[in-house]
Amino acid sequence: MNPTIPAPGTSPAVRKPLLARLSVSMFGMVMGVGGLANAWAAANRIFGAPIAISQALLALAVLCFGVLVVAHLAKLVLQFDEVAEEFAHPVRSSFFPAISVAAIVLSIGVRQYSLAAAHALWCAGAALHLVFAVVLIRRWILHAQDEGVMTPAWFIPVVGNILVPVGGVPLGYIEISWFFFSVGLMLWLSFFTIVLHRVLFVPAMSQRSMPTLFILLAPPSIGLSAYLAFTGGQAGAMGDILYCLALFIAILLISLARYIAHGAFFMSWWAMTFPMDGWAGATMGYYAARPSFYTAAIALVALTLASGIVVWIACRTALHMASGAAFNED
Repeated sequence: MNPTIPAPGTSPAVRKPLLARLSVSMFGMVMGVGGLANAWAAANRIFGAPIAISQALLALAVLCFGVLVVAHLAKLVLQFDEVAEEFAHPVRSSFFPAISVAAIVLSIGVRQYSLAAAHALWCAGAALHLVFAVVLIRRWILHAQDEGVMTPAWFIPVVGNILVPVGGVPLGYIEISWFFFSVGLMLWLSFFTIVLHRVLFVPAMSQRSMPTLFILLAPPSIGLSAYLAFTGGQAGAMGDILYCLALFIAILLISLARYIAHGAFFMSWWAMTFPMDGWAGATMGYYAARPSFYTAAIALVALTLASGIVVWIACRTALHMASGAAFNED
């Protein structure tokens, strides 16, 4: 029997419209491209890299963000049940704060071009992230969670809190930034032990979830950038600790790269990009605070790796979307 022809008496499966199959995890593309734009902007300030690279990446991130916001607002209005189902999912719900994180990432990037846009994006992103963080963490407290489905994507509500000061301090939101940084730092320390326990003692994560291990690199990297923002670029002992921890996690993840990113491509691979971007930006900030041959070399290696990963995953994504598979992931 031809498998494409339904058997007599049966009806073919109803295919959901494209809008209903749009995943909120696609905002990870904005985080990845926008984060790399910010890293190249730092490279321009510190190493004199061409500013055109940062500008091109930022323009692409802004365009992608605009398209995704409009599409998801349409999905919210026309396919509300699909949005509610996605937000109720134990894994996919963790990607909703990617919307607010993406807004803050863009706020950092556009600050040198438009203060008004930077303020608007930062305020909207910070407020929305607070809502997502409270709702999701409240849910985790009230309902028992299954360790087997937990992934490092749970860090996204936490990492967003730590990112807020990177955009907020230069805009003058000092006290609010300290609030988010304090919450993010304490939650990171708690969730790191939970995630590490899940990775070590619970059956291995699925192939699709493995790339989210790179999210482990984001808290110390973004935390270092936030700390440098508070101190006016002075590293200090806390900065040294965060830098060394991020460096160790980066080395560990790079050694595991062939196990983390292999087999079929999924949109979840974008989870590797923003942490690498954050690490690149943090290493350049640390080089400015503690200039040496070694810190310069690490910063340049980090930027090269982050750029290579974003370009590679972007190319895979283009093919994934062209085939339609990007809109058919469960």
